[in-house]
Amino acid sequence: MKNPRRVIAEIELLSSHFGPVQFNSQEPSTVLIEKFDLPPKYNRRYTRVLIDLGQQYPEYPVRDFYIDRGLLKKGRKPGHYYEDGFGGKIYCEDGFAWYCLHIKKWRPNPNSIPAGDNLLTASQTLYEALKSN
Repeated sequence: MKNPRRVIAEIELLSSHFGPVQFNSQEPSTVLIEKFDLPPKYNRRYTRVLIDLGQQYPEYPVRDFYIDRGLLKKGRKPGHYYEDGFGGKIYCEDGFAWYCLHIKKWRPNPNSIPAGDNLLTASQTLYEALKSN
């Protein structure tokens, strides 16, 4: 983790939109959103989202997103959604499914969290991906 103080500030911004989130304040390498709204047409209204920040965050985008197993959209598994484990995706062993999302454009602002990409914009990107797949 390159800048834990900044990451904690981003987590505070994230929690202002999603309510309390879980993370390790000493080493905030993952963030758990307990109640993430799902787009319409899913078999649930909410899911948990575990965000693996990776070693290079915030200079580089979020590494991986994990969401609850058992999600269906219009009666089918959504695209880019892997419930049955995926090589190297350790949180799949903890009951999560891996959601394959690669954020290609990432521009964090070193002087202002809201003025650049951050955990909130990453979670909005996840929502849009879930909506379109």
